[in-house]
Amino acid sequence: MVTETNELVVFHSVVRHSSFAKAAEELALSPSGVSRIVTRLEERLGVRLVQRTTRSLSLTEAGSAFHARATQILEDLQEAEAEVQKATTQPRGNLRVTASLMFGQRYVMPLLEEILERFPDLSIDLTLTNRFVDIIDEGIDLAIRIGALSDSRLIARRLCSNQRVLVASPRYIASHGAPGHPEELSQHECIIYTGFAKPREWKLLGPDGPVSVSVSGRVATNNMEVVDDTSKRGLGISVGPTMSAYHALLSGELVRVLDDYTFEPSAIFAVYPSARQLSTKVRAVVDFLVEKFQDPPSWDRAIGGKVAGFP
Repeated sequence: MVTETNELVVFHSVVRHSSFAKAAEELALSPSGVSRIVTRLEERLGVRLVQRTTRSLSLTEAGSAFHARATQILEDLQEAEAEVQKATTQPRGNLRVTASLMFGQRYVMPLLEEILERFPDLSIDLTLTNRFVDIIDEGIDLAIRIGALSDSRLIARRLCSNQRVLVASPRYIASHGAPGHPEELSQHECIIYTGFAKPREWKLLGPDGPVSVSVSGRVATNNMEVVDDTSKRGLGISVGPTMSAYHALLSGELVRVLDDYTFEPSAIFAVYPSARQLSTKVRAVVDFLVEKFQDPPSWDRAIGGKVAGFP
């Protein structure tokens, strides 16, 4: 037998209220009727979903996993009904979004107020982390990703370019000199960003085409803000994504090194599961982000013509 929508609604209400009685009150059912529906659901699935005691109610591991999927099904069903009936053109429900710490704090968080004002029936659950997030397995609706994408289960929409250059502090240049060619980087202290697939191999593009350089240094980190800060303190030459380094470039705390060279082209994408590509809430927020992040992005416009090495 197939699980009925009514059973999902009852189970979801029980979990939300942590109470059979409150769920019964919300759904205009008797507490015994609610209990029978949940029991029937458990018997058909062959697993216990809810641990019941006289004082509390909690989900089992299977119940937690089933509830996450049931919640998504109910949200999707609600959206589908609204779209078919044309009851609303506004996205609704909870949108789960993830981004890296730096990009999320600097560029996604400041947009939340405008997103919520534009879409009053939408709520945002924003997770910021530098670890890799499998958005399908973890039930994420939308991710902001930087760099190459390889998962065929995902749809990616380009937001803007991600320009990366070599930078160092004037203090470091005064003490160690500036390299005249990428090959000389091997003789310098370099700050290693471990978020790259090959952190100690820098692939640059210059007047004579691509060049690959092996670098080393005593500082390595997976946090781009730490890369920027240690660069400003004169600890070495580093990768400088303009989206994180542009303030320091404008203030003169960092200067560009090897002006004729940049890292291989990269971009910033809005990524979402292909199975949800028609979701109203995902489509609306992705369209919003495309509107906000245009080439050249705001951080590149800020330094264009104002910082040496950026025409």
